[in-house]
Amino acid sequence: MTNYDAALQKLIDDGYEFKFNQYMRDGFELFKKEMGSFVGFFAAMFGLFVVLNVVLGNYSGIVTNLVQPAFAAGALLVANDILMNRKPGFNRFFDGFKFFIPLLLLSIVSGVLIMIGLLFLIVPGVYLAVSYSFANMLVIFLGYDFWPAMDISRKIVSKHWWDFFGFALVLGLINLGGILACGVGVIFTAPATLCMTYCAFEDIVGGAIRDSQEPSQPVQILETEDE
Repeated sequence: MTNYDAALQKLIDDGYEFKFNQYMRDGFELFKKEMGSFVGFFAAMFGLFVVLNVVLGNYSGIVTNLVQPAFAAGALLVANDILMNRKPGFNRFFDGFKFFIPLLLLSIVSGVLIMIGLLFLIVPGVYLAVSYSFANMLVIFLGYDFWPAMDISRKIVSKHWWDFFGFALVLGLINLGGILACGVGVIFTAPATLCMTYCAFEDIVGGAIRDSQEPSQPVQILETEDE
C-alpha cells in the first residue's frame, strides 16, 4: 500500500483552491457519460429499499443504513473508472462491498460523533458532518482505515470549510428537488451529485498526490489498486 501521508500533510499545510463551479460542471459531465448505468443502479437500489421497508417495516432503516455506504462506494468506483477512460460493467457498482467493514465502521463512528455534536447546540454536528465529506473516499481510493480517514478529511475540509458547506448545501438542494419531483428525480440527482463530490475529491486530493510524484513519473488520476 502506497503511503500518502506526506502528500496529504503538504496539502493540509499549504492549502488549495476550491473550484466550486468546476466540480459541479465536471461531475455532471461525468454522470452523463454513463447516465443509463447510474440511473439504472440507483433505481434498483431505491427499489430494494422500498421492498425492505415493506418486508421489514420499522427494521428496514437498520438494513438500509448498513448497505448504503457500500452502494455509494460502488457508484464512486464507477465514477473513477469513467474518469480513467475505462468502460465499467454494471457489476462494478457492487464492488463497493469490498470495503463494507471499514465503511460500516466509518458510518457508525462518524454518525455517533455527528449526533453528539448536534446535541450540543447543533453547530458542532454540522461542522463534523461537512468535515467528513472526503472520509469515505480516503477509505476507498487510498486505503485508509476509518479513523485516520475521518481525521484527514476533517483537516483537509477545514481549510475551506465554508466552501464545502455551501457545496454540500447546493447538492442537498439539488437532491431535494429530485425528491420533490414525485420522488423519481432523485435517481438522477443522487448519482449526479455523488459524481460532483468525487470530482472535488479527485481535484483536491488527487492533485496533491500527483504533485508529490517525481517529475519523471507519469501523472495519473487516483485509481484503486488491482484486486
